[in-house]
Amino acid sequence: AVFEASGFHVAPHPPADENVLKLGRAHTSCKECLPLILTTGTLLNYSYNLKKKDEVLVYFMASASGPCRFGQYWVFMEDLVRRLEIADVAIFSLTSDNSYFGLEGHLNYYKAWWALVISDVMEDIRSMLLANAVDAGLAMDVFQARWQPVVNAMKSGGFEQIMDELDKSVEAFSGIDMKKDPADVPVILVTGEIFVRRDGLSRQFITERLARKGFAVVCSPVSEWIRYADYCIETEGDNWQKLSLGQKLRFKIRRIFMNRYEKRIFGSLSRTGLVHNPWTDVRTVIENATPYISPNLGGEAILTVGSALTEIASEVCGVIAIGPFGCMPNRIAESILSEVMTKDDKLGIATREKHLQTMLADLDSLPFLAVESDGSPFPQLIEAKLEAFCLRALRLHDRMRALN
Repeated sequence: AVFEASGFHVAPHPPADENVLKLGRAHTSCKECLPLILTTGTLLNYSYNLKKKDEVLVYFMASASGPCRFGQYWVFMEDLVRRLEIADVAIFSLTSDNSYFGLEGHLNYYKAWWALVISDVMEDIRSMLLANAVDAGLAMDVFQARWQPVVNAMKSGGFEQIMDELDKSVEAFSGIDMKKDPADVPVILVTGEIFVRRDGLSRQFITERLARKGFAVVCSPVSEWIRYADYCIETEGDNWQKLSLGQKLRFKIRRIFMNRYEKRIFGSLSRTGLVHNPWTDVRTVIENATPYISPNLGGEAILTVGSALTEIASEVCGVIAIGPFGCMPNRIAESILSEVMTKDDKLGIATREKHLQTMLADLDSLPFLAVESDGSPFPQLIEAKLEAFCLRALRLHDRMRALN
């Protein structure tokens, strides 16, 4: 919607399914991580089945540096297009090294930020409705009925028009019958690799599965990565020096307005009572992870470690870190969290939360589960671990409610 509002002709591909997964696997070695396989399948499926004969396709594939193979996705895809001799297809890439600058004058960056924040919060609202609505099917109908006007306002309206649609959504969601007070619903944080944690097929629809068990899922927001990219620019001298004077000025101004817009959007949607707390500042997340992982190791690993330790027992009763099979940043995070998701480590960073000492008195480890996905159904071992994890998370939730 944001790209269309800026004058681009955009064709968003439907969420990946088994056919897209098979197509991606057929054109990769299958040793690559799952997001590459699925995005390759998406590109080929559109090119072969949806693209019109006279259409020129530019496939938007973001990029990043650091210890992740993500920086090589666009390189792989350009080579694939050449090898398969796919006509009228090109790859367009922006990088996190300059916080995805590169479309200045062509894309409304502020509107892009509104879209990210709104979609992040709305996903958490959707999860709470799935877990707690008396009639989940009816709740999803209401959700979809209100989602489309928000998207339409994003295409054609300004901020105030979008806020009007959000206010109407608040009214609609507030009228949905709930099983219990949303504050009494146990909440699980799903974090990890940014693509897998957000893609239904990749995460094996874990939001819906946990909802059937009575848990609402809070998924680490996509906007977190934009905040992290900005943090890296400010703290890593080389990236900052590469920006022009105009880009530096726009960067500073953009940060001010980003904060204002986020506060306004969250303030509106929080009136539903379905989301409770604004996200923790990225700097705090990184500070909480720094004793265990160096900030100089760029990528999602430090965010996964920091958000897990920050949120557990304070906002959520359990943490699931999910990523592609063989993902190095996710395995680094898993190896650390398997050791530090303990009472002592939590108390070490939550010195202001005095009640935690009582709540966690006889608990050594805190509910944590690491999952690797290759797009296939979870094996029995993961299913068994998930059941045990849910039992432990529910016990911690009961303690959290008893002391609040």
